[in-house]
Formats: sequence, structure tokens, C-alpha cells
Amino acid sequence: MGRVHQAADEEALAELAAASANFGFLLPLEPLLLLYGAGAEADAHVRPGQSLAQARQFAEVMTAESARLLGPQSVDGTADGPVHRALTELRRSGDPAPGGETGPDDRSLARRLVRHCFDLSVWYFRLRTGVRDALSFVPPAEWDDTPADSPHRQVSMREPVADLATWVALLDEYVPVLQRAFDRRTPAETATRASLKARATLLETEWRVTDLLTEVGWTVRDASSAPHEPPVRGIAVQGTAQPDGATGPDYMLRVDGRTVGTVEVQPPGGNLPSAVARTRGTNTPLTASPQRRMPYTYATDGVRVLFQNEDDPEPHPREVFTFHQPDTVARWLREAVADPQAPTFLGRVRHRLPNFGDDGYPQDSLRPVQYNAVRAFESSLRRGERRAMVQIAVGGGRTVAAVAAVHRLLRYARARRILFLVDRLELESQALATFAAYSGPGEDGRKFTESYRVGRLTPDSVPSHEVVVSTVQRLHNALSGGDPESGVRYRPDLPPESFDLVVADDCHRSVSSRWRALFDYFDAPVLGLTATPTDQALEVFQHNLVSSYTFEDAVADGRAVNVTVYSIGGHPTRPKWEADTLEEEFDLDTQEISRHRRSVVSGQALHAALTAFKEGLPSMFPERQSLGSGDVALPKTVVYAADDRHADEVVDAVRAVFGQGPGFCQKVTLKGGSPYPRLSQFRNTVELRVIVVVDLLTGTDIAPVECLLFLRDVKSASRFFQMLAVGTRPAALAELRAVTPGASGKTKCVVVDPVGVTRHYADRSFTAQRRGRRKDAYEAPAPVTIHDAEVMERWRSFLRVGNGPARELAAGTRGLSERDVRRLRSWAESLTQPPHDLTAERIWAAYERAGVTVSDPRRPRTPKGPLDLLALVRYEAGLERRPRPHRDRIFDRLDAWIDRQERRGRSFDPDQLWWMEHIADGTAAEGHFAITSLDTVPFTLRGGTSGFLHAFSEQGAVHLLDELSRALA
Repeated sequence: MGRVHQAADEEALAELAAASANFGFLLPLEPLLLLYGAGAEADAHVRPGQSLAQARQFAEVMTAESARLLGPQSVDGTADGPVHRALTELRRSGDPAPGGETGPDDRSLARRLVRHCFDLSVWYFRLRTGVRDALSFVPPAEWDDTPADSPHRQVSMREPVADLATWVALLDEYVPVLQRAFDRRTPAETATRASLKARATLLETEWRVTDLLTEVGWTVRDASSAPHEPPVRGIAVQGTAQPDGATGPDYMLRVDGRTVGTVEVQPPGGNLPSAVARTRGTNTPLTASPQRRMPYTYATDGVRVLFQNEDDPEPHPREVFTFHQPDTVARWLREAVADPQAPTFLGRVRHRLPNFGDDGYPQDSLRPVQYNAVRAFESSLRRGERRAMVQIAVGGGRTVAAVAAVHRLLRYARARRILFLVDRLELESQALATFAAYSGPGEDGRKFTESYRVGRLTPDSVPSHEVVVSTVQRLHNALSGGDPESGVRYRPDLPPESFDLVVADDCHRSVSSRWRALFDYFDAPVLGLTATPTDQALEVFQHNLVSSYTFEDAVADGRAVNVTVYSIGGHPTRPKWEADTLEEEFDLDTQEISRHRRSVVSGQALHAALTAFKEGLPSMFPERQSLGSGDVALPKTVVYAADDRHADEVVDAVRAVFGQGPGFCQKVTLKGGSPYPRLSQFRNTVELRVIVVVDLLTGTDIAPVECLLFLRDVKSASRFFQMLAVGTRPAALAELRAVTPGASGKTKCVVVDPVGVTRHYADRSFTAQRRGRRKDAYEAPAPVTIHDAEVMERWRSFLRVGNGPARELAAGTRGLSERDVRRLRSWAESLTQPPHDLTAERIWAAYERAGVTVSDPRRPRTPKGPLDLLALVRYEAGLERRPRPHRDRIFDRLDAWIDRQERRGRSFDPDQLWWMEHIADGTAAEGHFAITSLDTVPFTLRGGTSGFLHAFSEQGAVHLLDELSRALA
């Protein structure tokens, strides 16, 4: 009787397989999977809760079977793979609720999980058999959300779902028998398992590729069913073969019934460029008839996608975010038919874009720097270069140059759409205004916006305009689904092929780790514009700096004024934990940590620094001194504070020190509403002399600004130079005198530095000289308000009355501890108080001009502090003949130590030298070096403590730090 029952059950299984349109092929491989898959399919509409339970059981069996064939961690070990994701969702489905009411949401979930079961079944079938033919899912007729005219309804099913449910119910008692048989199956042999693992890897890749193709709009079908199904615009035919029986591409792409390209699938880590080159042989050249051409070649490993367009002037494979949409490919085909000699945008750039000057464009209508920048960029584009950077210093007309380039590409190269990216809202408004005001050649006086549509990208819609302007923040939000942490994701209405060109203004900020993905998302050349190219930006733009107009060039051409540093030394700063309080939807500069200890001038030191600033104005602007008076009217001044609370403190202090009311100094931040009315008041009125800001004023043109006062440290080079640019714009004499009466002209921008911010950039040239002359990081200190002789006499008088530092510190016979440095700073602060009113910088400058001190010409001049005063104390005591800056001494010790090591056969690579030089710099600035400093800027730029240990090995690093600390002390 047992055999009779077994035969009946096996017959019932065969009937179940025949009744199931989607899971019948599993019968010879694993009956349990057939039973659970068909059960989930049968119950999805009427009993979705029961369907979920069947789907979970399907997942449990599939997981166990995968472990048997591939190994225990085979599926769960690939957490980002489609097999793992599908199994995870199946196992996490809700508990069944028999007898409960079901709704459309329950049915929708059940149907999705049935589809997961089918996809896993196909993967399992291919894994076991090695057969790669595509299998299509057939929705049951009861799934009422399937359109009546769906092509799937034309596929006949052997039995209705009702009969399928009957067979599932009849086999319910047979499940334990099947489960015992399943449990007795032994793991696959080692050799078999290795072979199956390799096949599973490729199958997962193919699954990913199918998902990618489906996501962008391609319908994936197998070669046998494709000819018999109604056509759609884009079909990816899987499992193709050549007429001679050779293996063909993994997919053939068809658009409107024509085969136009191929897709080659490689396992992870496969050589995609070689795959592209190999499949090019299946394509036909441009000279072929339009119906036979297949110009589009893809190769992918399921993560990276490489694409080559044979219609480009010089075809090269390039990495793209994903496949292009069928509608895009159809448009490309139409463009190729319309202009066979220039079938692509790059082809039109090469063959249809006239050389700058040959189009009747008068060269003198642009500045030479703008003309040269546009010409250099177009040459780069003709060479097929995908990234190009143009440097134009502030005042050089960067945006106008970009608009001129965009106009030419739209007019002559027939660019379809161009994206113009900025990093702040006010820059977006300025860009839109520049497009509206621009009138290109051949337009009969029409403005740009009269010939081409220009619009903003909005969070909810993508305008179809020829030029789309957006902030990087808004674009990133649009491509991340409103979740900045999720990263850039595919958006069907804003696909990667949306634009022919991306223009990124202030690109040194757009290349931060958060925004850089935007450049990789769009399949378009990128033109970067910047005034301050950073190493990071150059790397992203492949070091292709096609045109450079530096700050030095702008100064030489009179389009920017030079920078003079006026250091106010001796004022203590307090370290303060600060997060960047950026004024807009700003990303942090990658060179600056989101929360770091920032030097801030506050409290009594703030009043002392502002007093020194006020007293130093006659020496900063000696030509403006009134006859018989040492007073100078305060020029327009921008003060950089640390945060909003600090800005309030600064505003009160400025008003108190200068004895002025609210109209003299005001805070300008977004927290008080729109800053633009107040900025306009600052730009155009006499009364408002000082504004206090927290961060950048990028793109804000306030030419009358002549002073920049830094009351906070800045550890980001690009941000610092942007801050400087606010004061370097030239101002017409009439414009300047309208708000600063008595001014004879704007000849310089004075950077007032009581925090030593400029010390970070001693080796960076921001002070310009004429072309061909040597560029120095600093100019000589400005003359002080009192004579050098009086300064030195005040200093000596201070020492004679017993105000010198502790004897052991003055002797310099031992290294300085942290406590010693605190004592020195407190001592130096007492110098700044009446009746002495002296600072370390002022005293040192007097000795320097008197020829007493000597500095190493190889090293940049840096602001002087309490440690430098020790050398002057020793000089006055007769212990030192020629005082030298403390920093020079430290670096002399470093050079001597390195020389000794090299004579002993020990060498250091450039990375190790970087660490040692910056440790010496920290020692010079703080008087000693604490190991905790390795986790502060600039060391965090190279990994902090971990980076230091990696550079010298863990054991050697600790020994080297001790040895170096002793050598520098």
C-alpha cells in the first residue's frame, strides 16, 4: 500500500508541475520547492497570509539547498547580492493570519514575494543545470491588476489557479515525506561545490544586470519567446547565439524592432575593457546601412557598467552609472540618421563647432582670460576629454566665460540640454541673471533667454529647458530621494543621459565626498570652474587644468588687489569645540573636520585685539591720515567669527571699542532672515562700517571692503582663500569714496590676523607680485604706529623692573612643558595691558627692522609669539648674540637630526618626512608636542594616529616620536 500511495503522490506532483505555469520546472530538481512555490502562487490572491507562509517555507528550503550545494555561508555571505536580498525579504514576511480580512496591500506583498520565489527558482535551475535560457514569469489570471491586454495573458496556462490550489491541498500530507528525503541529502562534493560557486557568482551578476536593464526601461526576454511577443520600444534579448553556433553576447539590445547593441556580462573583477573590445566584433561600423548598424556596446559585472559608442569621433569605453534608456537610444539613432558625419554630441563638437573667432565672434567682446578659457575648454572637448577644469580668479568673469561656452555649444553643436551647477543659492540667482543678460553673436541682439529656455531644477520636477540651473544640494536631494545619507540613486525622469554637458561653478567645493557622486552619475563631460583649484579637485578632474588665470594674474592685470597681512600677536585664543555653522545648504569642505577645536578670540583678548586693530589703522593706511591727527576712518571691514553666539559678542565688542552705535557694526547671518538687504546697506551706505559673519560670502560682490579681520582659525585652505577673495575685488574710486569718504583708492586688502590663521598658509602664495617676479607668502609687517626705538625701550623697561619670565625659562637650558608654555603666554598677555601696550609681533618687528634679529631666508616669516620673546630676553641678558625665531630653531634641530639619521644609514620617504615636518611645526607653535595632537588638524588629513602608526609601523612610531621630541626640545 505504501508503494501505491507513493506512486499516487508522485503522480499528483507531476499534475501539480503541469498546473503551475511558473514553478513546474522545479519538479526534477527539488519537489519541496515546487510545492511551496506553487502554493504561494495559488494562495496569493484569495489567502495572501497563507501565501506568505508558503513563501517563507520556500525560502527556508532554498537557503538549506544553497548551503548544501555552495557551503554554509554561501548565500548569507553576499549581503549585497540579489539572492541574499530576496531570501531575506521572504524570511521576514509577516505571520499568516488565517481567517483575517485581507486587503490590497496584503495581496500586493504576496504577489511580490511569489515573484521573488520565481526569480530564486530560475537562479536555482540555472545553478543546477547550467542552462542559461531566460524563463518568463506568467502572472495568474486571478491577479486583477494585470491589464486585460497584457501580453502575458496571451500565454496559455495548462490549468487555472483553482486546480493548482487543489493539487497543493492534496499533497499537503506528502510534505513530511518530501522533507525527510530532503534532509537526507548529502552536501555536494568539494570539486562540485567549487564549480557551482563559480557558476553562482556569474548567475548573481546576470540577475543584477537584468534588474539594471529593467530599471531603466528595457524588457528582458529570451531569444525563443521574443519573436512571438508583441514588440515594445526596448527589448534586451537574453541567451543569444550566432548563426555558426558560437556563443554570442549575453544580451542583444533591440529598439523599435532593430538590433542596435550588445551587453557582455562578466563575473565580478572581470576585465570589462577587454569584454568591450571583444564584443565590438559583433557590431558593424558607421558605414553600414542604418538597419544593420549596432553602435552601442556595454560590458558589466553587475556593479560597474562600461559603455562604448561607435558613433563617437574616437570611440573609447567609459564607465557609466547604468544602462541608457530605450528612448535615449532611439533619439541617438534619429540623430545619427539626420547627420551621419556628426551623429553624436561629441561628433558635432568636432565637426560643427567652429573655432572661436571663426564664427564672427569679436574677440574683444570677452576679456582675454574669458576668451582663452572658452577656447581651451572647447579644444579639450574636441580631444574627447571627459573632465576639464578652468581656473579664473575672482574678478576675472568666470560665469560669463561659462555662459559663452554654453551658448556656443547650444548654437553650433546642437547640445540638447546642459546642467549648470552652483553651490549656493545666491550664486544660482547670479547665474540666472548672467544667462538673462548675455547676448551672443549671431543672435541679432537677442538675449540668451530669448533664444534658449533657462530654468531652475525643482525638488519635484525636472524642467525640459535647454539649460537647467541647480545648487548641488538640491540636485543631490533630488537624486537621493530626499535622504542625503542614502547616496545617489537612479531616477527615471532624471536619468544619467539627461545632459550633454555639466558645468560646475566653484567646483573645488562640489568635489567633496558628498557631492562628487553627482559627476559620476551623469554620462556627460564636466567643465569645472574655480578660482582656487585644490589637490582634490585636480584629482577629480584628472589633473586636466586646461586654462589658468591665477590671483597673481588678476593682481597684475588690475582685476584684484594685493593682500597685506597685519599680524596682532600675543593675544591668547581659547580652543572651542565648534561645528561649522554654514549659512546655506552647504557641505563641509573635506579638508576641515565637522567638529574640531578652533582657536577663537574672545573675552578680554577680543577687546585687546580690536583695540590693537583700531590703533594700527594709521599704519595700515598711512596715506589716509588726516593732517595733525593720527586717526583714520575705519574702512569697510568684514569680521569672521566662529559661530552665531561668538558673532553677537564680536558685534558688542566692536561697538564698544570704536565707541559707536548699532548702525556702525551689525551681524549678517541667515538666522536673522535674509542677509541681502543688510549686505546691500553695507555695500552702499557710509554708516555701516563693519559686518560680522560666520562663514563665506561666496559670490557676494562688495568691492569697497578693504579689511578682513579673522577672529577664528580656518583649517581649510580653499575656504580661507575664498574668504580672502571677499576683500580682493578692485573698486572704482568714485564707488569707494561714496562709502569711504577721503579714500584715495583701493590698493590692497589688509588681513588682520590676531589668531595666526595665516601661519597655516606660509608656503602658499596668496600675496601676488607682478608676473615674472618672485612670489612671497608674506609681505614685510606694516610700519607700527610708534617708532621702533620707543618700542624697544618700552620692552627693555618692562624687563628691567623684574617683569621677565622665570629664570629657568629664560636660560633655555631645558625643554618646555605644557605648564611652561601656559606661564609664558600669561606673561606675554601682561605685556599687552597698559601702560606697556606691546605685543610679541610688534617687539620682534622693531628688532627686525633694527637689524638685531636674523631669520632663515629659506623659511617663511610667521607671526611671532611668546616663545620668540624668549630669544629677545636672552639677547638683552647678553646670553644670545643674534636672536632667531623659535620656529627656525626647531626646524634647524629637525634638519640636524635627520642628517644624523641619514649618516647612520636610516632614510625616510616623503610621507614620513611630511609627518616629521608637521610635528616640528606643532612643536614650534605650542612649545611642545603632545601625542593627542596627532588626532587634530593637519594630522587628521592623513589618518591621525592611525596614519602615523601606518607610516612608521606601530612599534617604530612610538620610538620615533619619543626620539624626535627629545631632538626638538
